[in-house]
Amino acid sequence: MTTTLSGRETSITVAGAKVQMFSGGSGPALVFLHGAGGSAGWQAYHQELSKKYTVYVPSQPGFNGTERPEWVYTINDVAHFNQAMVQQLGLDHYILMGSSMGGWIAAEMAAMCHHNLRGLILVDAAGIKPENSDIAEIFMVSAQTRLKQRFFDPTQVPNYQQLTRQLSPEEQQVEHANREMASRLCWRPYLHNPSLPHYLGAVPTPTLIVWGKQDAIIPVECGELYQKALPNATLRIIDHCGHSPALEKPQEFLKTVTDFLSRLK
Repeated sequence: MTTTLSGRETSITVAGAKVQMFSGGSGPALVFLHGAGGSAGWQAYHQELSKKYTVYVPSQPGFNGTERPEWVYTINDVAHFNQAMVQQLGLDHYILMGSSMGGWIAAEMAAMCHHNLRGLILVDAAGIKPENSDIAEIFMVSAQTRLKQRFFDPTQVPNYQQLTRQLSPEEQQVEHANREMASRLCWRPYLHNPSLPHYLGAVPTPTLIVWGKQDAIIPVECGELYQKALPNATLRIIDHCGHSPALEKPQEFLKTVTDFLSRLK
């Protein structure tokens, strides 16, 4: 099935920085935060969600050309920046969704201010250190290795060839800048905040945690630790799936997410 994508690219200014923004749809607001690889723009799952929600997909500071204010050095800083972005967009009682590094940012935002959050969705989120396993190295390995880590079975990924094609010089420059910014934000401590589980105990927001069972980057144990930390969380594990369920198991991922969204008040 071919999905026609209709998200529009615009920009907004937040804290003096120009932010790349994709958006589309109508209805309640849903903000999606991308992972450490940067924004892939408007995706098929954003399009599906936009049938019932107004979906916002911002590029984070330092990623994909979005300017980085001088004070943004940590994930906590990025979370504060995103809180300012939400205010700039005029959103209230919105849904916050993040994947990988974006899930970590979303969790930090919820810990800062949950009062205007209608729901929280964390997808294979970084941010919590596993106790019995390890988060994989992603910064000191090749692009081919990172891609291999990302999926359990690439044959399940629609349009997988788009992820393996030769990048243009401009795309290579963006990818390098994204990787540099991600390492700046996530290197020490590596892809987690030791204090985050303690902060999350005060977040009553209905939360969906989605995880690929065979995630080779952030182990499913981290999903279990998020569920333990958040008072009102449900964990849904997708079998035969790696780090990016929205791409590898799109139908099961969307059903899991839309079922959760349909129960929100």
